[in-house]
Formats: sequence, C-alpha cells, structure tokens
Amino acid sequence: MSKILLCTIATGKYHHFVSPLLESAKENFFPDIGFDVLVFSDRPKDIPNEVYTSVWYHRPWPYPTLLRYHAFLSQRSLLSSYDYVFYCDIDMLFVDEVSDILHDGIVATIHPGFYNKTRLEYTYETNPNSTAYISPNEGIKYFAGGFNGGSSSEFLKMSDTICKNINSDLENNIVAVWHDESHLNKYLSNYDNIRMLDPSYCFPEALWAKDLPFRKRLMALDKNHNELRGLI
Repeated sequence: MSKILLCTIATGKYHHFVSPLLESAKENFFPDIGFDVLVFSDRPKDIPNEVYTSVWYHRPWPYPTLLRYHAFLSQRSLLSSYDYVFYCDIDMLFVDEVSDILHDGIVATIHPGFYNKTRLEYTYETNPNSTAYISPNEGIKYFAGGFNGGSSSEFLKMSDTICKNINSDLENNIVAVWHDESHLNKYLSNYDNIRMLDPSYCFPEALWAKDLPFRKRLMALDKNHNELRGLI
C-alpha cells in the first residue's frame, strides 16, 4: 500500500487553521489508504501529537510563502521515505473526498482565477532577469500554489530546482511577482509529466467563486490576507 505524506506550514497568525485543516483531511484525504502529516511550525508544541512537526520560524511577508520549498528540503530524508508527497496551504479545508490523484510525476492544480483565461492573461513572471521568467512561447496553464504534489522523488526534484532559482533571484534582489507560485509555474512550463487537477482542488470560499463550474473538494478559505500576514 502506498505511503502518503501531507505537508503544510503554519507560522504566525496562521496557526489557528491547523486543527480545522487536519480534521477535514482525516475525513476526506485518502480515507481508504491513510496518510501521515508533517506540519512546519514556529509553535510545534501546539501541534497534535499524532503528526510530524518541524520547527520553521515565521518571517516577514512574502518569505513565509516564498521559502516554502526550502522548508520541504529541510526534511528531505522524511519526505523521501514516502511514495507520494503533497503540499496544502494551511488555510484550506478538505470538503469532499480526495483519493484518485496519485501520479508518478507532479500533480498540480489549475488556478480558479485563470481556468477560462487565455495564455496572454496568465500572470506569469515577466521580468527576464528573474529565474521565474516565462517567455511568451512558454506555459500551458496557470497553476495555483496552494495544492500540489506527486511522487516523492519528483516532488523533491521540483523543490530542489525551485529553491535554487529562488536563491539566485534573492542574490540579485529579485522577488518574483507571485513568489513561489511564479517559480512553480516556471518549473511546470518545462515539465512534461503533469497530472492537472481542475480548480476543485483550490476552490475559493469567496463569494466571487460561487458560480465556478467545479465540484468543491479542497476549499481555500476566505480571510483577511493583510491581517494574517502582519501587513496591517
């Protein structure tokens, strides 16, 4: 039977999302197979005992999201002991069963804001000095950063490349327009073994999404981003 690991990151004010996400995952994330959880947190003692924890300190915005792949690599040994690894934003809830997404490559979610947009409307990185830059003849879809995964070996390869590129950008005082999501899209623009998930796996709770033609499976909760990020 496949070994599955679900990773998430909870630092700063995001910590109160931990319990709701974990409870929803217990009910809906691979209910017939089972899975383990790894939470990167600056409050590991407050994380339920039945999950793995790794100390990961809170940083000013946008570093909590920009450096998420660095967090994954800090636990490379643990991740590599699993067959499949998935990442989910902490401010989400599994609201329907997720059980048929195992794939030997990378699993990525089409962004709900761009599923019906043209290539010219995708918000790829346009700065040619950034390693996340996607030229006009690159890119097939625009993927959300909130839920992805795949085989552990491919997930770690992706994390390696994204970390290397982000480090290169930071050395040149560059932060990609949508942070780690920009780098994820860059990586996938040159990757040919993608299992594309529809926006069911990043379905916004926000009112604007009520008419999206997809089944809700993983819901991105509505919240005050600036408050959670300490920007107000």
